[in-house]
Amino acid sequence: MDNHHQTLTRRATATDEDIINFLQRQPSLPEDNASPAELPDTSHKRKQSDVANIGNLNIGRSDLRATFELERIEQGVEEEEDDHVHPLKSPLVSPTSYNIGSPTAQRLFFSSHPAIKNVRFIAAFLVFVTVATLGGLNRRSRGGSSSDGDDWGWSMVGDGLWFENEETDWLEYYPDPARLPKMVSTGPQRVDDNLGGMHLFTDVCVTNNIDSAKPPAMDTSLRGLIYFDKRMAKNPKRCVPCSTKAMNARAEDKWGESSSLDSELGHQCGMKGLHTMYATSVTDWNDCTAETENRQFMIRNKQNQLPSHAKNVRYFEEPTLLLSFKANDRESSLFDTLFTYLPYWHVYRKEGYPFNNVFSKSVQGCLSHSRNWFCELTHQMGAFGYARETNWEESHATLYCFKNLYYNQLEYQRNLSHPRQITKQIMDEFRDEIFNHFGLRPRDRKEMIEKDRKLATRILLYANKSGDKNRWDDLDKLVRKVTEKHPHVDFHIVQDFDIPIAEQARLFNSADAVVMATGDHMANSIFVEDDTIFAELACGSPSLTNNPRFMELIAGSSTSVDSYTTSSCSESRSDAAFCITCLQDKSSFTMPSASFEALIDDIVKRHSGKTSVVRDER
Repeated sequence: MDNHHQTLTRRATATDEDIINFLQRQPSLPEDNASPAELPDTSHKRKQSDVANIGNLNIGRSDLRATFELERIEQGVEEEEDDHVHPLKSPLVSPTSYNIGSPTAQRLFFSSHPAIKNVRFIAAFLVFVTVATLGGLNRRSRGGSSSDGDDWGWSMVGDGLWFENEETDWLEYYPDPARLPKMVSTGPQRVDDNLGGMHLFTDVCVTNNIDSAKPPAMDTSLRGLIYFDKRMAKNPKRCVPCSTKAMNARAEDKWGESSSLDSELGHQCGMKGLHTMYATSVTDWNDCTAETENRQFMIRNKQNQLPSHAKNVRYFEEPTLLLSFKANDRESSLFDTLFTYLPYWHVYRKEGYPFNNVFSKSVQGCLSHSRNWFCELTHQMGAFGYARETNWEESHATLYCFKNLYYNQLEYQRNLSHPRQITKQIMDEFRDEIFNHFGLRPRDRKEMIEKDRKLATRILLYANKSGDKNRWDDLDKLVRKVTEKHPHVDFHIVQDFDIPIAEQARLFNSADAVVMATGDHMANSIFVEDDTIFAELACGSPSLTNNPRFMELIAGSSTSVDSYTTSSCSESRSDAAFCITCLQDKSSFTMPSASFEALIDDIVKRHSGKTSVVRDER
């Protein structure tokens, strides 16, 4: 029996229970040797119904039943007799009195009448031949052949499918990398020259840097890109990624220019967050990375990749977005990832998303069940439409490859240095969307009727007591002392930001002023109302939110607080400047009571003035 006939036979042996299980199952990326009940659901659970979309099948339920029934007829399997009396054989129901025009009666009549059984056989045979022929044609879209196998639900090249289904056409599985058709990579191509930051690659594979995610860096954003180019075949170090140090020394968008070549490796390094490795095929990449000298270089420069040796490949036919971000850093995920993508979201939500899948190695289940700050934020804003999330396996041997891969460039908008990309209109649209979904007060203070009835100015403070650096000592004492002078001010001290994002959003949204030790919690500044006042205290570099352009985009204002070491900032300063005194190691700082009191006086005065203007305008 040839391979094609084996595939057809397998299509004809499924039971009714198999059909029901298949139709009820959401599109998924199965684990190896998984049973049907264990198959994971990779659809966006937050946005899709649990009801299976039967309309997506290429063949209908009745066609399937006819196909499976054919095998039973060919094997001479008799239909089981029902225990109850057939309605048409019942002495209480005569053919003349029974409603033969009803759907139920017709079904029973045509399923039992001897003259109809031959017609059923012929019809089933024709359906069988049609489905089998179309299935055989569809199976060879990328040159794969059919053979025996027991895998469920995905398109295994070299193995027959039980059903042909649109939901699995986007994924092909190769149990042996050598069977993967030849790939020739192209890109990066800018998706939009005016916006920048988004690039398109074709026929590439993605690996995960496992060294960067380890302490102390805990960076979950670094990926490797296997780029297939036969011109690099003679370069013995073609498969070795550049060191992080070499990557950081290069311009953000220089791929393809001679200045981006690494002199030691003889190939281009890639771009921020995406380190390039070259090969002629996946097998060639396996052989190249196994070379002792190359392996030692990768270990020495902390560029170990997962998988280190690909034993099987998952190839995605449909366009996919590679989403990389630092899962443990709210500020970085906002500025380095989301702000690069934000202008595209503004366009895609109106014109449609060019990708059908989202692939991320930063957090498992980011689009479905993760409570990560960044994942929750992107979900509430509907960042990726109805794109599927591509779940990744724990297996260390699976390589993920893509026909069309969109890369949202890391750190492209870190300092908001491309002002044309994120306009005030785009930021307002983004903030209005998340304010609505998080149930926050309106962004524009003028829209708040109850604002005039507010009894106190609310100042949000945070000492960062659990941080390794920039801990604010004696904040409680400062607040107790200044409360006597400003009894009308509501001082709210946050003890910890290890709380759900919705609670973080409400805290910032309720504040008239934010006075805090620096840290990634400052990313919650996107939730504040317009005209909010900021005073960020830092020993060293402040957060990315302390940027005039960012303050302009959120209609906020920032107060500068100087930092000194030893005794430079003391109680005896006659000008009562806003300043802090830091320890040498920058682990903590203190603020003189006179300086803190002057800061609060300034905030209350400025806020009162802005509130009065709003009242006058109304």
